[in-house]
Amino acid sequence: MKRRFAISAVVLSAVFGLALYPSAGYAQTSQHSALTVKVPFEFVVGNQTFPAGTYKFHSLLNSVPGKDTIEVLEVRSTEGHQYKAIVTDVVGGDQPTNARVVFARSGARTLLDEVWEPGRRVGCRLHSRTDLTQAVENETDRVTLIASADGR
Repeated sequence: MKRRFAISAVVLSAVFGLALYPSAGYAQTSQHSALTVKVPFEFVVGNQTFPAGTYKFHSLLNSVPGKDTIEVLEVRSTEGHQYKAIVTDVVGGDQPTNARVVFARSGARTLLDEVWEPGRRVGCRLHSRTDLTQAVENETDRVTLIASADGR
């Protein structure tokens, strides 16, 4: 009886492991380093408000411009107290861009709008252009933070 149970457990484990094996090839996580930026004001990501501080912005998928439409952006405080992962739109072009984080002001709130990591051809856009046009009256309502080359 014990032997039959042990054999069944081994067989089930093997079947479960083989069932997951094909999906392992499709899981693409990014190998690039996170963009670290000191944000001097409170800002909103999705439905969560982050206080001023130093944050790491990191896209988790290897999205390709023109091929992929979504990305997952991770926002994490360097102290580890604040965290949010959010699905974003993919924006980009043929050439790598300068690293930057773009915010949009809407009334008293500052919304995280775009994140462009160093050397990548794609960026993450959190709000559709229609939503942003309604929220942002003019270009003076946009704030762009550019990360230094050493990532500080």
